[in-house]
Amino acid sequence: MPNAVDLAAVWTPNPDHPYTWAKFFGLLAVVLGSVIAIVGVYAARSTWRGLDPARRRRQLRPLAMTAGVFVAFGGVLVAFGVWLF
Repeated sequence: MPNAVDLAAVWTPNPDHPYTWAKFFGLLAVVLGSVIAIVGVYAARSTWRGLDPARRRRQLRPLAMTAGVFVAFGGVLVAFGVWLF
């Protein structure tokens, strides 16, 4: 049965590049923010392309605003993740 000293010797981080929870959550925030921004743009674009050509002109502004909100939220999350990382 391994004891605490054996388990501590298995993994020792590099002192020049310490792995911390802040870096993990920073990387997680960058990935999630990027996914949110890409999904928002894709959803707005695919919805716009699926509309009848007569309705596209009327729905352009709400879809652009929706995609803009997703991109803004994703961008804020990416910026926070970069700040943490």
